[in-house]
Amino acid sequence: MSLEPFHHIVLFRVREGITLERVRRAREALAALVETLPGVRDFTVTENIAKEHDGYKLALISSFEDKRAYDIFARHPESMAVLEEFMSEVAEDHLVVQGSGS
Repeated sequence: MSLEPFHHIVLFRVREGITLERVRRAREALAALVETLPGVRDFTVTENIAKEHDGYKLALISSFEDKRAYDIFARHPESMAVLEEFMSEVAEDHLVVQGSGS
């Protein structure tokens, strides 16, 4: 039985005064981790260029083989450490969208 891909999208409201260099370092740390964990289909961190962004200027868009692969990634100690550091230093708020399907 083939499982549907699982999508995980996070919009971040970046703290005032945070440099693009700091955001780039956090993105590189996550990208390096993604390369070591199985089940990740796609992983992108991009600036939100929509006119109606309500302050959510950064987006993490990821796709996993299935929900189980996402759970492994989300619970991995290194993933948790990078995200915790990013969330505490860079983001003042975030919104999460998740779902399955192609």
